Amino acid sequence: MLNLATVVAALIVAVVLLVYVRILQGTSYSGGVPRLGKPGVWGYISAALRWTIDAESVILEGRSKFSGRPYTIPTLSGPIFLLGPEYQEMVRSANDDTFNQPMAINEDLQLPYTMDVHQLRNPYQASVLRTDVNRAISSYIPEILDESILAMDETFKVSKDSGVIDIPVFDTMTHLIARISNRVIFGIEMCRNERFLHAVVRFAETTPLMAPFISWSPYILRPLVYFVLSNILGGKKAPLKYVIPFLNNYLKEREFMDEKPNLVAEFMIKGAPPEETVLGLAVRLLNINFGSIHTSSIFITQTLFEIALLPPEDVESIRTEIQEALESEGGWTKGALLKFRKVDSALREVGRFYGLMYFALGRVALVGCDLGDGTSVPPGSRVAIDMKAIHFNPDIYPNPEVCDLFRFSKLREGESSDSKLGFATVDAHYLPFSAGRHACAGRFFAAMELKIMVAHILLRYDVSLPPGAISRPKNIIFNGAIVPDPKAHLILTPRR
Repeated sequence: MLNLATVVAALIVAVVLLVYVRILQGTSYSGGVPRLGKPGVWGYISAALRWTIDAESVILEGRSKFSGRPYTIPTLSGPIFLLGPEYQEMVRSANDDTFNQPMAINEDLQLPYTMDVHQLRNPYQASVLRTDVNRAISSYIPEILDESILAMDETFKVSKDSGVIDIPVFDTMTHLIARISNRVIFGIEMCRNERFLHAVVRFAETTPLMAPFISWSPYILRPLVYFVLSNILGGKKAPLKYVIPFLNNYLKEREFMDEKPNLVAEFMIKGAPPEETVLGLAVRLLNINFGSIHTSSIFITQTLFEIALLPPEDVESIRTEIQEALESEGGWTKGALLKFRKVDSALREVGRFYGLMYFALGRVALVGCDLGDGTSVPPGSRVAIDMKAIHFNPDIYPNPEVCDLFRFSKLREGESSDSKLGFATVDAHYLPFSAGRHACAGRFFAAMELKIMVAHILLRYDVSLPPGAISRPKNIIFNGAIVPDPKAHLILTPRR
């Protein structure tokens, strides 16, 4: 019988062969768009490996070398055609018959393996988020606040020796987000089930790690690659052991409910087509969990790192605005959250300065595309927009190389609009949530949750870097994704 080491070795050989084939395809392209890196196979391999571990330097090199013109970036799963800001509207406004977004998401996250293939055919969870969940946000605020207070009180333990709280930020925030979000996704019972939380956090953390290795593998071996990796790292099976029994019990009890709760799970049941199964519902709710945990934990971690660098008077100005908003609106309400403009500005600036990826509007070109300069993108190719070129445009953002947490609150001074330049507002110059009809459906929920969490932390604690640290920790870059250093710590000091 084959042991695990033999299987892994065979997979590595197969992946190497597939990558070689894709490299040959990438080096034989004849559409005129130049490729980054030296000519030939080894030039492609070198650039692809650099992209995997240092995407930013690859993009900066390409922008400098090709003077902003389109170029292809070699990757281990095939070339990506990186387009400048002038192509943004063309890609954003195109329908999925031309530039397909679901296929790009499928390639990035390998959904048929990490989640479920049926989500591609009818991703109705996005519609549920845009309608029922967004309409329920005001009713979620008391529950999100309640769970935030309880979870943080249980998590933030003061050291008897130092009198402060030393936390591994990313890990701590990931677990807090999982618990707090699931208060309104599944309810109290599930959100306080430590075994479920551990399983769903592991699922959210490992899915973006496994997906690239699956995409680098031959199609015929991808189920096996996922099986091996999920058994090593953790996949959907572990959290499904909790979600499926919950849904089965809930569906039985639901028949006798006079009034249905405002849970996300309830909205999903209402929005599901007749042929949907319990397993299908469970996986879609895991999909929502993944989006909430993965994205929100990155945003709040980056924001806390930046707040730790602020002078005390700037932090105090944020607290003052929070307290005035709560007093004027009679507590934690939607109106009060709209007045948290400095917290909102900090989150938006983190989205501009760091973001989640180095490119935006990832698509698969289903038809050939003429770029208007004598070059073209062939059918079946991956295309994306250079997000850093947009977010660091000095004509739009003065001093773009500075992470100014008050950038947007200063721009909004005197403005009556509560949404203009807000964290969840997408426009042509702000793309961490994508844009157009494919913009992130859960971004308004995330904005509500993150503003409550950041505001509560600032009212209760002083946030600082560990002793001896003078700068925030560097991010980790993998395959174009940007993630905070999971080993980095912050110090929380209880306020008197």
